[in-house]
Amino acid sequence: MRKRLYLFGLAAVLVGTSRVSAETGVGPIATEDFDRLYDTIKPQPGESPWREVAWVTNITEARRRAIAEDKPLVIFTAADGSPLGRT
Repeated sequence: MRKRLYLFGLAAVLVGTSRVSAETGVGPIATEDFDRLYDTIKPQPGESPWREVAWVTNITEARRRAIAEDKPLVIFTAADGSPLGRT
């Protein structure tokens, strides 16, 4: 799934680049550069440490674990106050 998102992002960049190239005179990105560019734009190891956290989506369970481990509880909410942006 992540690879598809990265490929979609790269495709969007390439489409945007082709539009800009007509205006600026810069040529399109060569096909053989795809893997290098893909490796450059994807998140690198350690770049997004929040992805490595074992997030708990059940608030009751998260509260139990926070109390048991004597750790703080972080709750993400949407604009309407519903947890995890669920409306």
